Amino acid sequence: MSDFECSINDLLEFIELTKKYSGNDLISKKEIVKNKIAHFAKHKKIDSMHTLCGKFQHDKIFRQELLNLITINETYFMRELNQLNSAMQYANTLSISGNTVKILCAPCSSGEEVYSLGILAKTIGIDKYLLKITGIDINSDMIQKCKEGIYNERSVKNIRQSQKEIYFKKVNSDYKIKQELMPMIEFKTINIFNDSLFTLGQFDIILSRNMMIYFDENYRLLTIERFAKILKPHGRIYFGSADLVPYCDLYSKIIDLSGTYYEKV
Repeated sequence: MSDFECSINDLLEFIELTKKYSGNDLISKKEIVKNKIAHFAKHKKIDSMHTLCGKFQHDKIFRQELLNLITINETYFMRELNQLNSAMQYANTLSISGNTVKILCAPCSSGEEVYSLGILAKTIGIDKYLLKITGIDINSDMIQKCKEGIYNERSVKNIRQSQKEIYFKKVNSDYKIKQELMPMIEFKTINIFNDSLFTLGQFDIILSRNMMIYFDENYRLLTIERFAKILKPHGRIYFGSADLVPYCDLYSKIIDLSGTYYEKV
């Protein structure tokens, strides 16, 4: 690592590049980032941050590896349950018409939120063929974990024992979700700042919780504007309790007993 050349200006250039591609503002974690990158560069036989930045911009596979390295993933089943219940009660109301309800989880991290929605949907009796949940994340390693659906004890800490027995298969000390009990689910590696977001179609509900805490004001506003383009009229979007949501006239802020959500005008 001592052979890796990285001036403060080179480090700041890399942080700006990652912000451009992912929205994440890593300036407060620059020393942590520097150490992670130095280990990564040594493994790749790259001797300077300048060379690494160039490769980051022009090599998509290399860029994905680095984004996987620096993105933060921290979640568990039934997190902020009141919001999940609110979303599923709304989905239940929409499904009565017989039309498929589409939900987007962005980011989906390692899949706990998506599968939590699936469990809640079955619990309240939503026809699994009338519900489609799409999970997207910038981190391709996380998407692979989503598809595997295997979780440790900490991830399922909020799942009741009876639910564990119904919805999971024990695999040694871990828990594997029973995919056959879930509604229609798909996971994709997608960056919300890439126009591939707009290929996903239109959604009735979007959950984007605790992602914008890593963004500055400009990227928070850009985020909610881009989501508005794929949210149906009067569709709902749920943000995390720690997210700072900028004002935008595309939405009405609704506060009820379940908490807060935003409805597309």
